[in-house]
Amino acid sequence: MKEKILEKDINTPFFDHLVNLLTNKERLMHLTEKTILFSINVILAILAFWILRKIIDRILLRYDKVHKKEKVKSFHTFSKSMLRLTLNFVAIMISLLILGVKQEVFIGLLGGAGIGIGLALKDTLANFAGGIILIVFKVYEIGDFIEIGGQRGKVIEINVFATKINTVENKMILVPNGLATGNQIINYTKNKMRKIDLMFGIAYESDFRQGIKILTEIADNHPKINQRLEKVIRLKELGDSSLNIVFRAWCKSDDYWDVHYDLMEQAKLRFDEEGISIPYPQMDIHVKEGLELEIKKGEPIEC
Repeated sequence: MKEKILEKDINTPFFDHLVNLLTNKERLMHLTEKTILFSINVILAILAFWILRKIIDRILLRYDKVHKKEKVKSFHTFSKSMLRLTLNFVAIMISLLILGVKQEVFIGLLGGAGIGIGLALKDTLANFAGGIILIVFKVYEIGDFIEIGGQRGKVIEINVFATKINTVENKMILVPNGLATGNQIINYTKNKMRKIDLMFGIAYESDFRQGIKILTEIADNHPKINQRLEKVIRLKELGDSSLNIVFRAWCKSDDYWDVHYDLMEQAKLRFDEEGISIPYPQMDIHVKEGLELEIKKGEPIEC
């Protein structure tokens, strides 16, 4: 019984075809020749792709040198990523043609898969379109300090699909261009000048006119505050526990935070020297009979 089963397996069409292939010298030579040619094509395709990649690196390096002195660095990084993507696609096509893929088949497969790829990569295409919008309309550029979706940082690169932001905490954030164009973008450094808008509260017992005078002197003597643009230092409102003085002045966008910190520090020191009190909230605790506690909100303490 086992011998019959073995004989049946041996007489299968596949086994007969294999035996004929191994015993037919012409077919075996033809198969060997095709295998060798295919192996050579694979090696040539890999070698061609490697050489093309080296050439692409040289081209991109040359592109950097040519556009090194460009003022618009955002366009340079975007166009470079676009050039890299295009050249790599061409290198893959050339490698496939060397491998033996016919042009008609390759174009047919590319066209047939185009719709599927488009649907699968709709977010990627949206990011690509968003990158074009960012570059054309110059929403922000490399070096700008921006805020997107609550994330603040300095723009260090704009490529085809995403924007790289370096935060104040030195964290790298990659924001897709489609997400950037679909959200509110705040550019803190787009304009050369920026207004400083601060509020200083002083105690009701202090002379607000003296406070205004001190803040005016600080503003007039600060080297980074623009003296040609109008400054507003006035009593804005009578608050619950303080007289609130508004302080508005102009400075360069790059100097904003230096001026902000300087104003806060100098105002506190001058207020202390001139006897201007800055109130802050306090709570009075009264002890009654039976060890019961009554917490009463009191007037602000003067410092």
